[in-house]
Amino acid sequence: MKSLPLFILFLFVGMLSNICNGQASILMEQTFFDSDTCCWRKLNADKKYLDAANLIVSYLDTSMPNNKHSLHWHAGQMFAMAKSDKLAKNYFKKTYSVFYKWFGDTDARTWYYYAKGTVAFIDNDKKSLERIIKHWSNKFPIDINYKVLVQLNGNWSRGYELASTKD
Repeated sequence: MKSLPLFILFLFVGMLSNICNGQASILMEQTFFDSDTCCWRKLNADKKYLDAANLIVSYLDTSMPNNKHSLHWHAGQMFAMAKSDKLAKNYFKKTYSVFYKWFGDTDARTWYYYAKGTVAFIDNDKKSLERIIKHWSNKFPIDINYKVLVQLNGNWSRGYELASTKD
């Protein structure tokens, strides 16, 4: 029985080692994983978008995050920045539902349009994005997400990474 505590110690050290090597594990709280000084955000700052996206996906698969919605969105962003459009759309689409539009409050409805508009940009669907922007401007308050959609709409040739960031 003396070997059991030693085994647990080695298992714990191994999991900590994975965290230090850029692999998320169940031991890491989402607030730390999602902080500016760690993990996927650090990879994002170094423009290692695909690594950042894969790290988020790994965290989602191996942890019990309290805000999967946010992590799905950020995985979508990282995949979009890495020009992995199919994966980006897959993760973006996990963040909204038509029920947000039908039954949600203003925040849920505008999130629906923001996420749907971002997917329209990835799909190069100018007509849909313009329709979303027009609908939003007539029905909802202008906020930062609306401004991002307008920015995307004005930068079709730049790709998501450049179109979604301020100059």
